[in-house]
Amino acid sequence: MDSTLIKEEDLQIHQNKLKSILTNHEKWLQSNGEEGEQAKLEGIILRGRDLSGVNLEQADLTLACLEDTNLSNVNLKGASLVLASLKRADLTSANLQGANLDSAKLNEANLQNANLNSANLAWCDLSNANIEKANLKNIVLNHTCLVGVQGNFI
Repeated sequence: MDSTLIKEEDLQIHQNKLKSILTNHEKWLQSNGEEGEQAKLEGIILRGRDLSGVNLEQADLTLACLEDTNLSNVNLKGASLVLASLKRADLTSANLQGANLDSAKLNEANLQNANLNSANLAWCDLSNANIEKANLKNIVLNHTCLVGVQGNFI
């Protein structure tokens, strides 16, 4: 058996470590990068977690698994969510302004009242997502799947 295979449990993060990363990220943001450290959660599995209200502005969540995660009122302004899986995630009132969601999976995600102004949604799968009252101004929608999307563009 190949010992180089990565197991799902190897990509999960303990709550205490996540709390430490978020605290250091907040310091990094408040000090303009002079203190703390940018949150780098590439490929991390955060499935089903409650991250409501967390500040992940400019965080790197490339390839992260955020399926079924509560991200309501979260700040993801300028964050990288390239190839991230946000299936069934609750992004109600989330700030995704300028976020890079290139090729992200947002199937059945709740984006009600979310701010996606200037976000990159190219190649995203938004099938059956709820975008009611979401701010979708200046977004990039090249090759985006919008099958079954609920709500109106404002």
